[in-house]
Amino acid sequence: MNNNPLDDIVKCNIDISSPASNNATFDSILLVVKGPEASGEKVMNKTTAISQADELLDYGFTTEDTAYIAACVAFSQDPAPDSIYICIRKETSRESEATAYEDVKDTLARAQAEAQFYGIHLTEFGDEADVQAAVSWAEANDKIFGFEYTDITNCPVKNFSFYRSFGLFSGKADGYGEGEQPIENEYAALAWMAKCFGYEPGTETWNMKELAAIVPSVLNVNEKKTLEENKINSFRRYAGSNVTFGGNMLSGEWIDVIRFRDWLKAEMQANVFQALKVNRKVPFTDNGIGLIEGLMEATLAKGQTIGGIAPTEYDDDGNEIPGFTVTAPQASDFTEEERKSRKLSRCRYTARLAGAIHIVEIHGNLTF
Repeated sequence: MNNNPLDDIVKCNIDISSPASNNATFDSILLVVKGPEASGEKVMNKTTAISQADELLDYGFTTEDTAYIAACVAFSQDPAPDSIYICIRKETSRESEATAYEDVKDTLARAQAEAQFYGIHLTEFGDEADVQAAVSWAEANDKIFGFEYTDITNCPVKNFSFYRSFGLFSGKADGYGEGEQPIENEYAALAWMAKCFGYEPGTETWNMKELAAIVPSVLNVNEKKTLEENKINSFRRYAGSNVTFGGNMLSGEWIDVIRFRDWLKAEMQANVFQALKVNRKVPFTDNGIGLIEGLMEATLAKGQTIGGIAPTEYDDDGNEIPGFTVTAPQASDFTEEERKSRKLSRCRYTARLAGAIHIVEIHGNLTF
């Protein structure tokens, strides 16, 4: 005997909501390189990801090319990147003595249209004009740019007010004479970026990091002072260990703070977008506003868990010092015209950065 369909009595529809995807990345690096002189089995006609340096050999690069050496330096770090992006800077003309290339900003814009990256390194393009162009482009496009230089009297940047670019002096290598320099030191900023991008944003400081393949600099007191005053980082030897010293952007802001800020912004945007997407609607009521407020709190709590935001602490009197606070308006705080616009504003938060300890001063007294 056939049954009548239950749809006659119980109508049941089920929506499947797919999660929103957060495409932001904070561990990927772009290398801008010169193209290979010879043809390879493959052609690199767009920005391409590689997971080991030897993959470049398939594209016609040799083990002597700067792109290959730079990739080896990046993949030598611990933690090492899973992959790095390679973008060939296009030639515009070639003469017997010189080759002209497209503007660095055009190269970076083309790469951004082809791949998602966060860090930038110019491999073999370290003159002042190219570095300054990359500094400006990174600032305008929410990326991080790192450069190194080996002539302590000739820093390729003169404007130190940028928040998304850092410099690393890697000259005066220990054990090398005047005019000599280990080739790997020409990619010291790349090595530093590759290592620190291996840590989750908010969990790291860029100070006191060991770098594989890089030789530390031997600096006198005045040279150290000059670099520190200009917020230029360095790689030095302390207590038998070779470590980075500093961790600053050109402006003086900490590199890890900028990276964590970018992560927090992307995470909060993605979480709120997810709520607007999966709900049939988020009403302009106290409940709807509370949903957004709760997502802000959840994002900040995650930032607190990974170590970017300070935990709740207490002063000497036992008063609570929260790691973060979130405030959101009530629906009644908005005019009819504001509610009609469907734009929720005045959602705010404050958070205390956990920061990091780089230098310690200890004072003691011994008595009999």
